[in-house]
Amino acid sequence: MQSFPWDNDFGPMSLWDQDQTSIADLTLQMDHLVTVSVNDFLGLDYEVDFVGKLLSWAPVLEEVKINVDCTRAFSLGSKVLKKLLALPRVSDKAKIIVT
Repeated sequence: MQSFPWDNDFGPMSLWDQDQTSIADLTLQMDHLVTVSVNDFLGLDYEVDFVGKLLSWAPVLEEVKINVDCTRAFSLGSKVLKKLLALPRVSDKAKIIVT
C-alpha cells in the first residue's frame, strides 16, 4: 500500500488538489497518541506538514518514527531534516527518529 500516488515515469504525485484541500485547515486533538510511525517518507511538503500537525495535535506524543523508502526517495536532504527537527511540539517528550 502506498501513501501517495506514484507515476512510474515521473515519481511521486500530489495526493490532494492543492487548490481545494489544505492540511492546515484540519484541527484535531489527539490526547492518547503516544507513538506514530510514518512509512515510505519521501520528504515532500505535505508529508512534512502532516508530521507537523501530529506534533501540534498530540500532547502526550513521545515518538515519531519516520521510515524513509530508500528505493524511491530521491534524496532526503538536510533541508528536510532541519524542517522536521524545527517543527513545534505540544509534548515536551516528543522526539523524531528518522531511519
